[in-house]
Amino acid sequence: MYQLRNILLSIILILSCTFIYAQQDRKADRYLQGVSAQFDMNEGYLIHMDYIREDIMRETSAEGEGTIWMKGLKYKIVVDEYIVYYDGSKLFSQNIETEEVYVSTPDPDQPGYLQAVPIKIIKSYEHDFKYRYMGNTSFMGKERVEIQLYPKDMTGPYSMLKMFINPGTLKLEGILLKHKEGIQYTMVFSEIRGNQNLEDNTFIFDPVAYPNTEVIELLDQ
Repeated sequence: MYQLRNILLSIILILSCTFIYAQQDRKADRYLQGVSAQFDMNEGYLIHMDYIREDIMRETSAEGEGTIWMKGLKYKIVVDEYIVYYDGSKLFSQNIETEEVYVSTPDPDQPGYLQAVPIKIIKSYEHDFKYRYMGNTSFMGKERVEIQLYPKDMTGPYSMLKMFINPGTLKLEGILLKHKEGIQYTMVFSEIRGNQNLEDNTFIFDPVAYPNTEVIELLDQ
């Protein structure tokens, strides 16, 4: 389940402090504004992605596919045997194989809140991150603009996020997320479909659908 939470985020190895404490790079603004405009907080989205999880220390890697349903702060993500739901308040982290679901309430004032609410990175990048324009780079065989973002609050689990943006459309096509413990996630968005009719119960764990699943409450933690 811990691995899945790392994958969310939608999405970090510690880099130079010179980058982390630098001011926002205004050359990146055009691209970050384009990504922000790509997502309307009032619109529902269906996102298909491929991901690569790399453990830099152990030199191991794994690949897979995932699906995300998202509307505003709310989302549901399915990756392999894991399903995570966030209804805007509670986070439900389900493992289908072990038949367990953990329920918690992320604190908006804590750095880890970005882990629970990926859209916050896109919509609040100027408030929560320092960022740097890196120019054109090759991403999955295509030339894309790379933007690097560094959390202003370094007490959280991540050290850096890369966004890969189509220079013509200004659309987000992939991200690379680096965890301080040496785990790196690359997510490639194969499809982002808007105008989805998503009901509120899409983002809540349904015990009727999984009658044998044990619900473990972590609400006071």
